[in-house]
Amino acid sequence: MSRQKRISLLVVYVFATVQFVWCYLWLTRPYVNTLLYEEGRERMPFQGRSLMMLPMRWAHESIGLAWVAGPLSRAHFWFPKPVSPEVLVQAAIDVLCLLVAAYMTTKIYQASSRRRLLTPMIYPLLLVACAATYVMHTVQNFRFIYDLPSLAFFATAMYLMYFRWHWIYFAGLFVVATLNRETTLLLLPLFLLNEAVEGGRLRWSRMLRVRSLMAVMPLALFWAAWQIFLRHVFAGNVSEFYPRIDWNVKSLLFPQAWPQLMSACGYLLVFVVVMRRRIRDPRLEAWLWLLPIWFGFMFVYGILIETRVFGELIPLMVCATALIVEEGLLMRMRLNRQPALELAASGASMGAREAA
Repeated sequence: MSRQKRISLLVVYVFATVQFVWCYLWLTRPYVNTLLYEEGRERMPFQGRSLMMLPMRWAHESIGLAWVAGPLSRAHFWFPKPVSPEVLVQAAIDVLCLLVAAYMTTKIYQASSRRRLLTPMIYPLLLVACAATYVMHTVQNFRFIYDLPSLAFFATAMYLMYFRWHWIYFAGLFVVATLNRETTLLLLPLFLLNEAVEGGRLRWSRMLRVRSLMAVMPLALFWAAWQIFLRHVFAGNVSEFYPRIDWNVKSLLFPQAWPQLMSACGYLLVFVVVMRRRIRDPRLEAWLWLLPIWFGFMFVYGILIETRVFGELIPLMVCATALIVEEGLLMRMRLNRQPALELAASGASMGAREAA
């Protein structure tokens, strides 16, 4: 693809990202009270996901952002809700996070693909999956200030693991991402799965080798210590931290909830699980073993019908889907080429006989 075409596509992608964030902020309801969150008085466990407190506090105190937000608040046709400085900062962060997630996802796809046929489609597919996961709800249509940053952190962690960057980079990212959301705990089994792939195969015994455990255990201890620290600091806050098993059982039993449940990751979860044998990259195929672990964790502590709890899996699902579709296209191309090759061979044989 020429440089001019790549730049044109990038411009379109940026506009599409802005449109998605625009819809995301206006069509969903914030579940976390931003003012209470800034002051450290929001409910737990939401208050414990504290990384975004820093930019929100800065936005609240920024005179320049307040000056920018004023005219936008009066444009009721384009901005149906009051525009605060915090909303502007959240919008900018969300756009940046989507750009990062898309870039990392594209790089993983390109490295795992044999022909890179679907490279231009990775970004649009990621945006569509995000729209279905974070916006397209009939009930529980909430947004959380830390969701898209968590998506970017997970995509970057997958990038670091796939390209086997030094462990210290993954560890640094893990620490920062844990301040944002505790789902980083699920990066640790993904790290072990990634390290267990050798010679094009997943070798389960390698997950428990000393080298892998020495990398994972300090991070697990940090994660546990941070959670204990948060429970102590915000011990006086109201808490909504309790198992959601009853809620999730009801969601699975009621057919009217199934369409929304299936929309997680843009309806790609079931497709990837069913078609996983067509994934020719051994590490991405091994990563799919994270799905039952993720589902079990969210079945206890998340609300499955809020499909945003599967959002961090979008980069993996997009890459896996692209590889599956690409493999199907390559198979079709080979089948279509076969008759032509046979016809050409037959013609050459007849020509040789006539010449003889």
